[in-house]
Amino acid sequence: MIMANFNDFLKILQNVEGGYQKHSQDSGNYNSLGQLVGTNWGISAKTYELWIKRPPTETDMRIMPKSTAVQIYKLWYWNVMRGDSISNQSVANIIIDHGVNAGIGLAAKEVQRVLNQKFGYALAVDGVIGNQTIQAINKVNQEQLHELYMIERINHYKSLGGVFLQGWLDRLKSFVFKKKA
Repeated sequence: MIMANFNDFLKILQNVEGGYQKHSQDSGNYNSLGQLVGTNWGISAKTYELWIKRPPTETDMRIMPKSTAVQIYKLWYWNVMRGDSISNQSVANIIIDHGVNAGIGLAAKEVQRVLNQKFGYALAVDGVIGNQTIQAINKVNQEQLHELYMIERINHYKSLGGVFLQGWLDRLKSFVFKKKA
């Protein structure tokens, strides 16, 4: 069986995550010291802090190599969320992108809730994509799962509102369902 591929995910992700930005209303732009240092390539200051093992400065964020961001996406998002175990590329893309954008735990809980509420599963809503969650993801109608997960993401973003709402909704336009893996 052909499974989802990180490089295909990365192509879409690089279209929705740009270079350096520093916005005071974006909590991802602050390091653990509370300093506004920005994000780069979609990697938050606190995520980069874990990577470099110290609070990053604005300069650190500005000069972060794109290759480092790719490593972080692969190791800390794609692998942790088990992208290689998801059978449909579009489904993997929309779930893992949400992990990048809103946090792995939230993204996992939302897919678990969709699988429970819309497909009749009784998965633990624990924020971890384990074997049971992967099996359920791959067993259900992929187009329907993609559509229902998209609705969950839209509802999540609307519940947050604020200055970033339109950008989050625009981001979702990049995640169109395709039947092929």
